Amino acid sequence: MKRLLPLLLCLVLLLAACGTAPEPKQGDAPEPSVLPEQTGEAAPADPGPEEDELPPLTGDGPSAPNDGVPTIGGGTVTLDGISSYLRVDLPEGWTWAQAGGTVDGTVYGLWPEDDPDFKVELHCWPDKFAMCGTGVTFQDYMLPNGQKATLATEEIGDELNWIMILPESPDAFTVQFCVKTELYEAHRAELELLLGTIRQGVRAELTVVTPELADG
Repeated sequence: MKRLLPLLLCLVLLLAACGTAPEPKQGDAPEPSVLPEQTGEAAPADPGPEEDELPPLTGDGPSAPNDGVPTIGGGTVTLDGISSYLRVDLPEGWTWAQAGGTVDGTVYGLWPEDDPDFKVELHCWPDKFAMCGTGVTFQDYMLPNGQKATLATEEIGDELNWIMILPESPDAFTVQFCVKTELYEAHRAELELLLGTIRQGVRAELTVVTPELADG
């Protein structure tokens, strides 16, 4: 028996050295796993989408300036009276011509090249301008120079009779047309643009005399 005691003691010590680690006591929290962002090292920057992975652009790309909006660029028209003039700038894509034999006085016709049915007329009236007011609506219209013109309109069926009576300067000028109402609505923006360029003034027809050079 005395010989077995040392052998049993050695066996117990050997088992203690090779045994498994003790289980954690109840209530001890398990050690958390270490995440990359918790190591103190900076996470690699997101390179973003590859060039061929960029989201598609919306629309058709950059638009041309004033895309779909009328602009001035069709030239300048000057209608001379006896002692004054009426001048307007045409919207892009408009043209003009002098009309004859329609009414007394000088008449210019202005219209979009792609829609000649919408023709605006510039009139100069040598004997002043007068009209019947029955069924006509009159209202003030402020011109670019601050003066007030008189706008006379009358709807007859599906047609619009439209006359702007400009202040005498001292000649009598009107801007007018008679067209289908739907045609007026289609070109209203261009018309407003044209009206915003109205200028009136006195004709300057000066004869410049060059003095003779003195001898010596």
